[in-house]
Amino acid sequence: MDYAAATVERVKMDPQTDVLNQEQQMAAWIAGEYDYSRPRRGEIREAIILDIGENDIIVDLGAKRDGIVPPRDLELLDDTVRAALRVGDQVPVAVLRAGGPKGEILVSINKGQQQADWLRAEKLLQSGESLEAEVADFNRGGIVVQFGRLRGFVPNSHISSISRGIGGERLQEAKSELVGKTLWLVVLEVEQRRRRLVMSEREANRHRRQLLLETLTEGEVHTGTVCSLAQYGAFVDLGGIDGLVHISEMDWKHVRRPEDVLSVGDKVEVYVLDVDRERERISLSRKRLLPDPWLIVTEDLIEGEIVQGTVTHIASFGAFVDVGEGVEGLVHTSEMPDAETTRASLRPGEPVSVQVLYVDDGRRRISLSMRVAPWPETSFTGQKVAAERADAQEDQPHEDAERQGRAEGSTEHVQGR
Repeated sequence: MDYAAATVERVKMDPQTDVLNQEQQMAAWIAGEYDYSRPRRGEIREAIILDIGENDIIVDLGAKRDGIVPPRDLELLDDTVRAALRVGDQVPVAVLRAGGPKGEILVSINKGQQQADWLRAEKLLQSGESLEAEVADFNRGGIVVQFGRLRGFVPNSHISSISRGIGGERLQEAKSELVGKTLWLVVLEVEQRRRRLVMSEREANRHRRQLLLETLTEGEVHTGTVCSLAQYGAFVDLGGIDGLVHISEMDWKHVRRPEDVLSVGDKVEVYVLDVDRERERISLSRKRLLPDPWLIVTEDLIEGEIVQGTVTHIASFGAFVDVGEGVEGLVHTSEMPDAETTRASLRPGEPVSVQVLYVDDGRRRISLSMRVAPWPETSFTGQKVAAERADAQEDQPHEDAERQGRAEGSTEHVQGR
């Protein structure tokens, strides 16, 4: 027999050691019997569902006895919540009564969920994180939102979805239109004893705006919603902060009015051109994400050729002409017959014939001329030029006769001398 085996045999035969083992076993049994946190009334515990009956639910509380969710508590649960419960699920429960007549422990899933929501609200208050909540109702003071099994209140002064300055019936109508919509909010105040949970949409938007300003980068592509239109462009909501798509960045084609391209409520992909964090301004572009027609159009343009185009707008120094797919060239007044007269007669949308002088790919500029290009007969300026030429032709015989008469008179005068 080796040394280890002899030692084991000796321990078995030693009555003193046997007594010691029995004492250790008794101490372990006592510890197992009493070393646990006994359920107390009002306490919130995480429980495991053991069984789901028709009228009650049995849960494991980690105590010597299981907890029972009574029928009246189940009736308070939403049908969808109750139907989703499964054996093995972990749920928060509130202890209603610890140690009834039969030693049973009554617990409430409904109050447990409410308490869990209060704890979640406290955490959100401390962290300042934003949350999404659906508007459930409204009153004169503000709107009511659903927060789990609790209801939060957003005062009128903290609703940014409604323009400031409106009141009376218009304010109530605006709040009624928010019912059913989801808003981003932050928790401002939590007072469980008074069942007071106050939230703010305005602060949430400010936080999200600051976060977006810090994280937005030039060159990124985002999807936003057109929230308003102005003469100079469209404002796009990027999810808490608005950026401007200038009218020149809406399309490669010339845009006369923003509403010709976009409408309020449209979902649009935009390219981030610039982020001015000090002034909190974001410049966006829609056209940068559209196919660039410059390469396609200029590939077919040959210097010296005559092409058809459409006048887009008039400037003091000339006229811009669309030569295809929104690509514009400039006809300077020095390249117009009768310069100012021609410029004044041009109209946006008028078809014209122009000669290509040169194409500057580096500066993306096209220089055009109207000096040698024929005017389309259907154009306003073409008709005007044609009329002027017709008048000139009618006056020509009279001018020739006058010149001939002056010449004959001069000859007679010379002969007389």
